[in-house]
Amino acid sequence: MLPDDWRRQTGCGRLMSQFFKAVNKPLAKFLPEQTLVMKTRTDQRELTFSPITRLVLLTGATLALGWLVVATTATISSSFESDNAQARSESLQDAYELRLTELSTERDEFARQSQAMQARFTLALEQVSSQQDDLIDAMTVQNEQKITLFALQRKLNSVIAERNAAQAGLDGLQAEFAASAEGSGPRESSEHELKVTVTALNDVLSETLQTRDDAIDYTVSLENQITETEQRIKLDAQRRDRMITQLEEAVLISLGPLKAMFKRTGMDVDSLLANVRRNYSGSGGLSFALDDVEFVGYDAADMRLEALMRDLDTVQIYNIAAGKLPLAMPVLTTFRYSSHFGPRNGKLHKGVDMAGATGSPIYATADGVVSFAGWQTGYGNVVKISHEFGFETVYAHQSKIRVTKGQRVSRGERIGDMGNTGRSSGPHLHYEVHTDGKAVNPMEYIKAGQNVY
Repeated sequence: MLPDDWRRQTGCGRLMSQFFKAVNKPLAKFLPEQTLVMKTRTDQRELTFSPITRLVLLTGATLALGWLVVATTATISSSFESDNAQARSESLQDAYELRLTELSTERDEFARQSQAMQARFTLALEQVSSQQDDLIDAMTVQNEQKITLFALQRKLNSVIAERNAAQAGLDGLQAEFAASAEGSGPRESSEHELKVTVTALNDVLSETLQTRDDAIDYTVSLENQITETEQRIKLDAQRRDRMITQLEEAVLISLGPLKAMFKRTGMDVDSLLANVRRNYSGSGGLSFALDDVEFVGYDAADMRLEALMRDLDTVQIYNIAAGKLPLAMPVLTTFRYSSHFGPRNGKLHKGVDMAGATGSPIYATADGVVSFAGWQTGYGNVVKISHEFGFETVYAHQSKIRVTKGQRVSRGERIGDMGNTGRSSGPHLHYEVHTDGKAVNPMEYIKAGQNVY
């Protein structure tokens, strides 16, 4: 070591020593110097702790104690946080379960409302169907009564004319009889001729009086018949108005859900209905039955009836069209949607999966013809149904097929049982809807028809 370095280090040591002395002196008032004696059998040692050393040790102990307190607090806090997190997790779980319960309740309420709406819709259609013939009969009877009344009025006018003629003849005979009795005739008559003439006049007079009385009685009878007929016409008109009102309400209830259903499908409804009208114009219905009814008059009620006929015809066309589209549910028993339409595992899942109990009935969702019924790789037991307007439906993984190829089926007809055949991980129905050969989302049609079917 060079002399300069040694002197430099020695100077630093002196400075440090002076610094410790300067610090120890004021600290001695609070932390006096202490000596710790440690004895053994063979030796005795003493450790002297200066004020600054005691300060360092006290500071270290304080820091260690503080660290211990902080660590303990952190541990306890962590424990509390863990408990709070668990409590929050349990609270969230409870809230989640409560929300599930609420959603389940809302679903059940919606299902109840849908069933109630469907019941009202079905009742409205039944009212339309049951009252059609009654309305036709009422219209026919009313027009027949109007025709009868018209004939009675003409006959009454004829009888009144005959009665007036008989009265005029009677008046003439009475005048002639009076002239003959007074002898004021145009020539002199013998007593015998006069008696003959008076007798003849009396006979004619009696016959004329009887004719007049019969005419009067018949006139009264006809007037009574006319009054009764007018009363029946009035009552029948009131009955017809009530029936028209009931049918208007039923049509209003029927048309609302039908129009909303077709609107949700996104199809060109006007074109669809025009197609149905062309192909099914001869299928019968109220509008066709009314062709033979000839209205005697044309009043406000007739205008209502004409508008009602058009609406009833529209309901009929809507119902025919609805029967051709896959709008109904293929499964009516308890099930859950286990997979939806769209991409799945890098491929397009072409339908929706409805998981339920094996053997659950499967129904056709629209009128059509079975185009395939048998085994197909992946699909297992599958039924395919061709419908009008370019639609096809597919029902896969069935445990039992209940239809054959070429068989015509109606909407709501049972075609098979739910199963687990083909590539399937559990009992369910794989349901597809195709339009013009392209798979579309079946839920669009199921949702469209949920308030009707």
